[in-house]
Amino acid sequence: MILLGHNGAGKSTFINYLLGFYSKLSDHPFLPHFKDHLPNIDKKDIGYAPEAALLDLNMSAMDYFKMMAVLRDVKDFDPYVLLKSVALEVELNTPIKKYSKGMKQRLLLAIALLGKPKTLILDEPTSGLDPFGRAEIEKLLITLKKEHSFIISTHSLELALALEDEIWILKEGKIEFKGYPKDINELEALLFRYRPEKIR
Repeated sequence: MILLGHNGAGKSTFINYLLGFYSKLSDHPFLPHFKDHLPNIDKKDIGYAPEAALLDLNMSAMDYFKMMAVLRDVKDFDPYVLLKSVALEVELNTPIKKYSKGMKQRLLLAIALLGKPKTLILDEPTSGLDPFGRAEIEKLLITLKKEHSFIISTHSLELALALEDEIWILKEGKIEFKGYPKDINELEALLFRYRPEKIR
């Protein structure tokens, strides 16, 4: 599932509800609109990568793997397999402050993969990357799609189409479209049709 829409359309609200950040549909005015559209996923079987994690730059990949393994009750994992799965070539104990933006995005994906979750929820996985970095992450996500279901919020129309998954277009907290646009021209037309009345 790929979530598209303008800023403030409700993409992050939808994701936050799936992650359990809201306990009731009444906690946010958008949530009642999502009631009949919530996917049937087990919260214990989710891997999540936020758009911009406040990573401790003095910590390393290994530090984060160990910490998140405790928090997620993952008893056994191979840190080298996690790094390889996201094509992140770093020493396990290298401080994150030495990472580029793209390397940090890959680390967030590796952390999300800890425990081999069935569903990956990714919020703007290519945000802030240069064209080369975006292309590399998009290629990586297509590879990961073979073994994981996705719920991805993005502004990248290229990524939305490349993943060949169902696209949802949100507008002001409502799901206005679900489907599989055939090309970028059709997708752009749909986004224009469901643009907000006021630019935010």
